[in-house]
Amino acid sequence: MQTYIIGGGVIGSAVAREIRLRDLSEIVVLEKEESTAMHASGRNSGVIHSGINQFPGSLKADFCLKGSRELRKYCKEKNIPFKECGTIVTARNKQEEFVLYTLLGMGRQIGVPNLEIINKSKLAEKEPAVKASLAIFSPTGAVVDSQKLVETLADEAKSLGAKYKLGEKVIAIEKNEIITQNNKFYADYIINCAGLYADKIAHMMNTGERYSIIPFRGEYQEVNNLSIRTMVYAAPDLNFPFLGIHFTRSIGGKLLAGPSASLAFGREAYNKQVVVRETIDMLSTQNFWRLILSKKFMKLAAHNAKLSISKKAFMREINYLLKSPILDKDIVPHKAGIRAQVVSTDGKMLDDILVEHKDNSTHVLNAVSPGMTCSLAFAEYIVDEITKRIK
Repeated sequence: MQTYIIGGGVIGSAVAREIRLRDLSEIVVLEKEESTAMHASGRNSGVIHSGINQFPGSLKADFCLKGSRELRKYCKEKNIPFKECGTIVTARNKQEEFVLYTLLGMGRQIGVPNLEIINKSKLAEKEPAVKASLAIFSPTGAVVDSQKLVETLADEAKSLGAKYKLGEKVIAIEKNEIITQNNKFYADYIINCAGLYADKIAHMMNTGERYSIIPFRGEYQEVNNLSIRTMVYAAPDLNFPFLGIHFTRSIGGKLLAGPSASLAFGREAYNKQVVVRETIDMLSTQNFWRLILSKKFMKLAAHNAKLSISKKAFMREINYLLKSPILDKDIVPHKAGIRAQVVSTDGKMLDDILVEHKDNSTHVLNAVSPGMTCSLAFAEYIVDEITKRIK
C-alpha cells in the first residue's frame, strides 16, 4: 500500500515515523517547502508542556501528558537538545488565584506529576524577579530545539524507508490522485497533516466543510538584562485557547517573551503583511464573521492588536510579571509564528484536537499547541485509527 502524507512538520513526520516503525505501508511525505519545519513546527518557543492547561477528558489532555513523557525520553535517546526547566503559572489577585486552583485541579485530575502551589517566598527562591501572590510549579515543563526535533523525526522516518519529496505544493486532489505544482501522485491512502492549510486540503476531498482555519500571529520579543530560569506564565483566560505573554528560556539561551495572538491577514503573514487572496477568502466565511460577533473575542482581539502595534503595550504585558520593570532598550523583536486556529461555522474556536476520516483519507484538522508536545503520542493514536480503517 502506498500512503502519502501531506505536510512534513512535526505531526506529519511523527506519523511517517510511526507507520514505518510498524511497517504498515510505504510512505511518501509531500512537503511544499524546500525543507521541513519552516512554519509552525519551527516557529515556536520550543515548549514541551506538562499538561496543566488541558481540560480533563479532552484528547489534548491525554496526548499532552503521554506525549510529554515520550518526547522527553525521545530527546534523551536521540541527543536532541532539551532542558527540563519547569513551568510556573502566577497569580496577582484573588481572581487569578481562583484560576490557579482550577488549573491545579485540572492538572491533578489528568495526572500531571508533582504539581504544587507555592507561596511568595518559595517563588522568590525559584524566580527572584517574578512578582506574584501565589503560583503553581510544574517540574516536568521543558524546552526543546524544535527544528532539531523535526529534523530527527524526519531522518528516522527516512532511515525506516519513508521518502520525502520537497517543494511539492498540493493544488488539487481528484479522488486519490494528488496534483502538485510539479507532479501527479497516486495514493492508496492520504493523511492530511498540512497544518496551516489542513482545512484547504480537507475541502479538496469534501471533508471538514464546517471548519476553517483562522490564522493568528504569535509575536515574540527577545528580552535582555533579565534572569529567568523556568517558564513563567500569568494565569490564563480559560475561555480562549491562548496562554498570553510568558517567558521562555530557549535552548540557545535567549529569553523570549510572547507569543501574542493577533489576527493575521494571511496564513504565512509573519511580517504583518496582508495576503490579499487569503484575506478575501477568510472574510468570505461565516466562521470568521460569527467569531468576531463575540464581544469577548473582540475584546481579546483588540488587546492583542494593541500588543502588535505598540511596543509599550507589549512591555506592560511583560512587566506585569515582574517586580522591577524592564526598559525599552531591553527588548528586541524575535521571529513570529502563526497559529492555525480552527473555527467552526458557528464561530467557535476549537480547543481540542480534531481528526476526521473519510474514504481512504485521514485529516488532522486541529493540532495546535501543544501539538508538538503531543506529537509522538498523537502519531500512535492516528496510526491505530488508520489501522482499524484499512483492515
